[in-house]
Amino acid sequence: MRTIICFLALFIIGLEQTPAQEIAVRVLDKITDEPVIRAHVIDGDGTVLTVTDIDGYFSINPDKHAHIQLTAVGYSARHVHLSTDTEVIYLNPAIFKDSKELMVVANKDSDNNVHAYHNQKASTEMAEFLDNIDGVSTNKRGAFGWEPVVRGQSDQRMNLVIDGMQVFKACVDKMDPITSYVETNNLSKLEIDKSGTGVAQNGTGNSTVNLVTQKAESNLFSMEVNAAYRMPDQFRNFSITGNTSDASGRNAVRFSGSYKKAEDFTAGNRQTINNTQYEKLNLNLSYRHTFPSRHSIEAGYITDKAYDIGYPALLMDATKALADIGQIQYNFASSDRKYQIKSIQLYANSIRHTMDDYSRDVANRPVMRGMHMPMYGETTTFGARFNGSLPKNTQWYLNSYTSEAYGDMEMNSLDPDVQDMFIYNLDEVKTNEVNFGLRHRFELSNSLLFKLEESVRIKSLRTDSDNYGSFFEGLYDRDLTPRNKFLLSASGSLVWLMNNQWSMSGNMVYSERMGNHMELFGHYIYNYVDGYFYDGNPWLKTERSINADVNTTWENERHSLSVTLFHKQYFNYIDGILVDNVGTPAFQFKQYANVGDATISGFEIRSINKISHQISFDNRISNLYAQNQTLDEPLPLIPPLKGNNSVHFHHKQNMIMAEVEWAAAQNRIAETASNEDKTEAYAILNFTYERTWMNGSLSSILSINNLLDDYYHTHTSIGNVPEAGRNVMLTIRYQF
Repeated sequence: MRTIICFLALFIIGLEQTPAQEIAVRVLDKITDEPVIRAHVIDGDGTVLTVTDIDGYFSINPDKHAHIQLTAVGYSARHVHLSTDTEVIYLNPAIFKDSKELMVVANKDSDNNVHAYHNQKASTEMAEFLDNIDGVSTNKRGAFGWEPVVRGQSDQRMNLVIDGMQVFKACVDKMDPITSYVETNNLSKLEIDKSGTGVAQNGTGNSTVNLVTQKAESNLFSMEVNAAYRMPDQFRNFSITGNTSDASGRNAVRFSGSYKKAEDFTAGNRQTINNTQYEKLNLNLSYRHTFPSRHSIEAGYITDKAYDIGYPALLMDATKALADIGQIQYNFASSDRKYQIKSIQLYANSIRHTMDDYSRDVANRPVMRGMHMPMYGETTTFGARFNGSLPKNTQWYLNSYTSEAYGDMEMNSLDPDVQDMFIYNLDEVKTNEVNFGLRHRFELSNSLLFKLEESVRIKSLRTDSDNYGSFFEGLYDRDLTPRNKFLLSASGSLVWLMNNQWSMSGNMVYSERMGNHMELFGHYIYNYVDGYFYDGNPWLKTERSINADVNTTWENERHSLSVTLFHKQYFNYIDGILVDNVGTPAFQFKQYANVGDATISGFEIRSINKISHQISFDNRISNLYAQNQTLDEPLPLIPPLKGNNSVHFHHKQNMIMAEVEWAAAQNRIAETASNEDKTEAYAILNFTYERTWMNGSLSSILSINNLLDDYYHTHTSIGNVPEAGRNVMLTIRYQF
């Protein structure tokens, strides 16, 4: 008996001393099923136990740490009760961390370019918000419809999409960038691929801005109401957002709407800038049904109507800018199958744009004098997107679309002896494209990840109007046939997680670009930057580019520093060249052509320093150096060295932010290819005070921009239209 008791005692002691077994748990993105890298695993007292590796795994003892919290940049924090059979934990992307910050996701395989940007004003235009992001600027023609530019590349050299959908602006004068059709209250996140590494998905290897809209969620009921008023331009905004679902959560509906109206704004020193008014209505509806199998179907619709938009930098104003954008997407539930389809998306959109100069003094203007020129433009696009996965960490994408563009212009003379004319800027111009891409992930070690992407595109451009096509045949003395191109793009990315604080990444991208429908088939398009009329060239050669960038990021719980260097080399660069013996001093023409080589280089630096729980500093600086190597002069509309420095103070329900926006002088200007002028340096001071009430349900935000009422303009302001002077806005937000 004594022997048995001794044996049991020794056995129990042995059990107590036997090390508890650890389990391996994987953390995945609930939407994409991709691993969440460097997610922090935190115990009950706030101690960071470990972080996930390159493949999303972490090891833990569930007996010692049964209750944990998972946090990751760009995701909602999740509390989890662990058991020995826990294998996978899903995190939900949460881009609006709160009502003040909007997340910008750059690289899904590492968080070194994922940042939160303060967005105190829910009524902020999308373009204004983009203008505050590292490496992004905007070309401005007035108070509305700023054109986004990523690292000096705009329009045809970048992809601007909504939920991955191709949407083409209808205005030949770029008055209606598609960022104007999505409001911040119906935006979920911004996916910004500055390097163009996502060639499998976007196909081009160009920089990409994807405006990802909010989808319906399984919440019984939530609603947010915003109202704002700004002086002195009498800007007023009202927006409402709501989400509801049935008790089971299988059927969910989300809606949002906003109305904005502004009068002419006032620049520094109380100078009123005429023709800067606008009025705008936006509605967004989303529906989702989840099947018992966990498959789901989503439907979304955006309608945006803008009216009476003044453009002081242009010859005309916009009477109407109308957009209807719809999509249906079927999402397949995650499975362990090696071959699977993840989602199928079908979409359609129609963009219409009307502009005229009836409110302008056309008799005395320097260009197109003595006539009214009402213009109309329209694009219609249908598309489909498929994606899925293959063995060995490979994803595939298949995208296709067809789009038709139309534009016309009347020339109604004030002189009764001069006959009126009618011109097609675009007529039955059709673009068809099919892209197939692959993305591969290779885990070279526990801290080293390599990603390889490649895409094959077939793109076709043509006009179905024989009369319109005959113009280009006569201009170039060649027979016109549909222009078809076979295009290749590829990228390689390396991520090195040196430790829990340091990471490095590098990207290399090769891209081939066919000229767009304006460069190939545009006719009589007036360029406000250089003052020339442009004609397309259907026989343009393929433009090629090689882009390289490196990033290093250091961060701990209170501080972070991110530094990025990049360089892009263009071959067969497409630009306009002067046409001899055509036109008059008031009507000078250029034709699109392959003009040689060009480069764009630069850097971006951002540091965040949390001095305490109450005080933090955010500092950003970026610079571009762009050169037309053939002409040996700078490329036009390149922003100078610029930055943003802000301090944030939080105390209980109060938040105060002081911010300085600045830019150096830009003396590197294009004088041969454009008619730029130099820009002086400036620095402006902004101030924001926010207070929450009723346990955070109610908040008030007071914003004072350009506090010292400085008169200035940015280098990317077309026609040197000045920025707004001192303006004060009050926003009230209520959530329930």
